[in-house]
Amino acid sequence: MKIKITLFTLLLVSISAFAQDKSFDFLKDKSETKIIYDRVFGISNATKIKLEDISTNYFLQVYNEMQRADFNERLPKIEIIKEKANLGFAQKQIPLSLLITDFESVKLSEIDSNYPFEKHSVNLLGALLQKSKTNQVDFILKNDLIFNTTNRTVNSVSVNYNNSKNWKSVLIDQTFRINFTENGKQIIRFKIALSTGEIIEQSIVFNIENQNLGASNKNDSNVTNAVTTISSAIPYQGYGETAAFLGQGEYDVYLDTTDGILDKPIFLLDGFDPGDTRNTAAIYSLLNYGTTGQNLGDIVRAQGYDIVVLNFPTYTRPGTTTVIDGGVDYIQRNAMILVALINQINAQKVGTEKNVIIGPSMGGLIARYALRYMETNSLNSDTRLYLSFDSPHLGANVPIGFQHLFNYMAYGPLGDVTVQGIVDGLLKSPAAKEMLIDHFQGHLQAGSATEFNTASASLVPTGAPNFRTAFQTELNTLGFPTTTRNISIANGAGNGTMTGTPDMVVMGHTFNITPTQRAIIDLRFTPLANVTNDVSRFRAQTNLFIWFTVYESLAKSKSPTFTNGLDSAPGGRFDLTALGSSFGSNALLTEFFTNLNILYFDFIPTLSSMAVSSSTNLYSNVNAASTTPFAASYIPTTNENHITLTPANVAFALNEILNPVLSTPIAENLNSLWVKNPVGNSLEINSSYTIESATIHLTDILGKTIYQLKNQTINETLEIPVSLSKGVYLISIGTENGSITKKIVKN
Repeated sequence: MKIKITLFTLLLVSISAFAQDKSFDFLKDKSETKIIYDRVFGISNATKIKLEDISTNYFLQVYNEMQRADFNERLPKIEIIKEKANLGFAQKQIPLSLLITDFESVKLSEIDSNYPFEKHSVNLLGALLQKSKTNQVDFILKNDLIFNTTNRTVNSVSVNYNNSKNWKSVLIDQTFRINFTENGKQIIRFKIALSTGEIIEQSIVFNIENQNLGASNKNDSNVTNAVTTISSAIPYQGYGETAAFLGQGEYDVYLDTTDGILDKPIFLLDGFDPGDTRNTAAIYSLLNYGTTGQNLGDIVRAQGYDIVVLNFPTYTRPGTTTVIDGGVDYIQRNAMILVALINQINAQKVGTEKNVIIGPSMGGLIARYALRYMETNSLNSDTRLYLSFDSPHLGANVPIGFQHLFNYMAYGPLGDVTVQGIVDGLLKSPAAKEMLIDHFQGHLQAGSATEFNTASASLVPTGAPNFRTAFQTELNTLGFPTTTRNISIANGAGNGTMTGTPDMVVMGHTFNITPTQRAIIDLRFTPLANVTNDVSRFRAQTNLFIWFTVYESLAKSKSPTFTNGLDSAPGGRFDLTALGSSFGSNALLTEFFTNLNILYFDFIPTLSSMAVSSSTNLYSNVNAASTTPFAASYIPTTNENHITLTPANVAFALNEILNPVLSTPIAENLNSLWVKNPVGNSLEINSSYTIESATIHLTDILGKTIYQLKNQTINETLEIPVSLSKGVYLISIGTENGSITKKIVKN
């Protein structure tokens, strides 16, 4: 009877406490180690500790679980460890950390005994940073990163790289260097000798991403592989920052393959890139398309153009130890880096050829902001063509259900370190808070880091407080560049084709974490217009002979009255497969992505990539009748993965890049032109000014010339008989002072 009463008490405590610190308090006095693993969700499965291929996230997860399970709070919180990692980055060192601890897990069959536990040990070494951009890497094991809650002491630590026969001693607080000879995953072996006579052998994984070691451009004499750092000259103060700061980027020049002279620059910018996963070579590869290794950059370089690739790396702010993730920093600050690069390239280039700027994803916003900033501040960008490539001019989307779930898994009771990285970069970063139409921080209950409001008025899409509205207002006020020809490629369908369906079930799955712990996750896309649904529900359960819910969190969402939910709208798709493949040994996340019912969601709504101002219904068709600031565009009929180049949109881009007559600045009198649309049996061109010696050039959407006239005078109305088949066409009207291009439709 006594054991039944004890168990019943534990059950009551577990289901009523909803906090890890209370459920096992009555077992504290029976614990020898004072670390009871059952107090946390054992994502790392530390009772079966692994010793091979230890990743940074695995080490940090084990550490985080031990720290939170410790009744005596002997270990610093994970935030302190992350600060140590940032300090190492600033000092160009890779900090190592060593965790030595004992802990216990509850044996239910012996809950009423004097010692109802099974005892375990952790002797684990890990690197606090997981990669380096240089192949000569300095590692250091500092004394303040050795954490020991036991009576065991460390006699020695030694290291071995590349299966050498010689082990080298690791001296505390002294750096040791490893020279890596190739890029990619590296295995480094360690021996840890303890005072008990035990010797633990283990290995860690570490990544080398030194662009100069890469072979992708090795045989291209016009690629320097010399990445150059550049800083902005104009500081920017972000929302919530106390001062203005300069940004820092890096660029590489891919000269043309005809004369090798920098004379026709095409700027290619990186987009949204948490953790700086793309170097300049990887950004260049974004121009790949088709199935036979074709590349838009290679094609235009063969035509005499030079590609200038700009990356926004992770860097340490000068004079501080503050680490900035440039790939998700403020869009405005990164735009000031582009301004500096444009000025620098303009000063170096030969000849009078004007620039072309291609901005994929967030890079399109950076380019737009930089070009317009230069115009309004009397800075000559010397640019003729601005290509926005699936850029979120009206905002981006990550399903609010995913946001709630990931944030709860990261910063709620689970404390998943890997998911913390996702949330910090994908959601909490300045750029994410500027762009996301619906942001979890706009729904949080006062004083809570994870729980959502439940009132109906709080459920509609809401941007990040003090970020989203301010940024979009600034962007709209600034407008688009006026001295360039502005064109757009969308990856979202223009005919209303959806990605999934509103309110669809994205996941309903039970995750068995340990024999006594499980998580039940339910996810849905946002619903139909003016409808409310549950988009995310997380339940953590403990099995004490029966399953009881100990933690639970729920998020609801309500779609606006004017449109169905964001998640399934036509748009450039976010491919969850790529995200899921980046999590390595995190079994919970691997299982999560394996059990999704759909692997895509609308990331950049088509209305956003086309900056359509004539409709707020995300599912409406985007066609020639839509109001958009772009002179020409390519819009597919199916939803494609975000920033995907295809033979069709490459043909569109090439026509624009290689045909400068369509890309000259717009003269004031040409701005008044309008063309009757849709077209009947004639082209009707109207103007408020008299325009003389005009060239009229009509092409199909792929650039094929259909009709051309020269030396025309346009006075009020010019009507030109022409027979056209049904379809979309581009009409360019130009004089020696400039040209303008409009899209027309024959029904």
